[in-house]
Amino acid sequence: MPTKIAFVTIGQTPRDDLVPAILDLVHADVVATGFGVLDALDDAGIAAMAPADTAPMLVSRLRCGREVHLDKALATRSLIALIHRIDRQEFDLIVPLCTGNFPELHALALRTPLIEPQRLMDRLATGLLSGLRTVALVVPNAAQAAMHAPYDGVETIRSWVSPYVPASQDPERYRRLDAALTGADLIVMHCVGFDEPMRAALHRRYGCPVLIPRRVIAAAIDLIAQ
Repeated sequence: MPTKIAFVTIGQTPRDDLVPAILDLVHADVVATGFGVLDALDDAGIAAMAPADTAPMLVSRLRCGREVHLDKALATRSLIALIHRIDRQEFDLIVPLCTGNFPELHALALRTPLIEPQRLMDRLATGLLSGLRTVALVVPNAAQAAMHAPYDGVETIRSWVSPYVPASQDPERYRRLDAALTGADLIVMHCVGFDEPMRAALHRRYGCPVLIPRRVIAAAIDLIAQ
């Protein structure tokens, strides 16, 4: 029997930019269903989820492909409520499609196993740090750069680039990335929106390993589903 997976985005479904790419990396027999925190909201409801100027924020994608910024506390509450509803259904695995830091997820009492992408990414990065001097952390928005704690024992530098904004609309992206990423021993890209072409481009440009969440999520699904 295939493993039934609930993919949960903090944006809107379908995540055609993301879920098929993850499934292409999965070797196990799986059936995927998508759920979105913003699926039931109209434009006014989505606007009400926007963060205040100083509030912690998360970045996701709408159905139309547009980037959306969400108040982290509001999005977290909605995400947890949605996960509880999914947990009452017949799924074998729940996969939130966000690498935001959600300690609340770790504390949930669920019947269904749940993958925490942020914890997976940081545990993998930490396991690779031996002998490294500098780790570069790339997030999707400048406001998020200070939200991630530094990795212990190494210099942690930060930069940002949106996975949802074309390079033509962000002409400074490589100047900004070069200033932070040149000389890094490892690059950790902390957003599920970062794709394989961007991972490969940064690997060629900076000559070091580049971690993206979708590869890590796919590997975790295989470990559980096979």
